[in-house]
Amino acid sequence: MILEMKKFGKILNSRPAGREAALRAKQIINGTTDLKLIVLDMTEVDVLTPSFADEFYNGIKEYYPNCEIQISGYESNQTIKDTLVALKIIQ
Repeated sequence: MILEMKKFGKILNSRPAGREAALRAKQIINGTTDLKLIVLDMTEVDVLTPSFADEFYNGIKEYYPNCEIQISGYESNQTIKDTLVALKIIQ
């Protein structure tokens, strides 16, 4: 399952927005059977704040504890990369 994060906005900021986005993602994912992998595609996202990323990522992990979560599309955006490294989501 690939979640296009741009659907939640180009600027992903604030803890409440991250919580709301995680709930919306849960609604999108719920119909999927045999879910083993969730890919968070950051393509076309300009800003990802630590508060949003923490709330969203941990919300998804809580809802789907047996799924592997991967991040893609962040490689060319240093601010997103820095946020993900700071939160130890990527190395």
